[in-house]
Amino acid sequence: MAAMKSITKIIVSAVILTVVFSSTVLSFVPVTGVASLDSTSVQTGIPSASAATQIDLAGAFIYDVIQQPKGNAGFVSAETDKLTQFSLASKFGSQGFLAHNYLAGATFRHLVVGSQITVTYADGQRMTYEVQAIRHLQAINPTSPTTSFLDLDNNNIKLTAKQVFMQTYGVRENLVLQTCIAKDKELSWGRLFIIATPAE
Repeated sequence: MAAMKSITKIIVSAVILTVVFSSTVLSFVPVTGVASLDSTSVQTGIPSASAATQIDLAGAFIYDVIQQPKGNAGFVSAETDKLTQFSLASKFGSQGFLAHNYLAGATFRHLVVGSQITVTYADGQRMTYEVQAIRHLQAINPTSPTTSFLDLDNNNIKLTAKQVFMQTYGVRENLVLQTCIAKDKELSWGRLFIIATPAE
């Protein structure tokens, strides 16, 4: 009987931890406007075969891609010519790439619906995506990765970080480029999402 109670406690604890972890993951949108103390680039070893190594933005800008250090989903490279692959996106079957808006992210604004993005992976495979949507959101708390947002393209509707995550990174096969939108003196005033899907 005591063993049964212990097993029940373990199962309940596991379920609670899973729910808490899922809620945290879904409520996290990286900040890409302000450099943090842990934004210095770190090479985290050999990337997996499916990890991106280079991205070509419409033939105009080509960037190397680095992976986030394990356990640091908020990491964004501080190098001018690097994009950072967002590790949490892969858990949902999508790909996310981050850059500060005063570095490589400044070039994201040159992309338009229909622009082609080509990704090269560690195994040498190349895949082309086509931009389907560009989203602009204002962050209620600019420097928080769990802030709520106002959807500037949709009558300023208020969205939680979880809703934004699921509408972007939560869609299987999406490729998402993310940077911050600066306004006045606030580098992280909003977020810009470039959303692409596999080209036919």
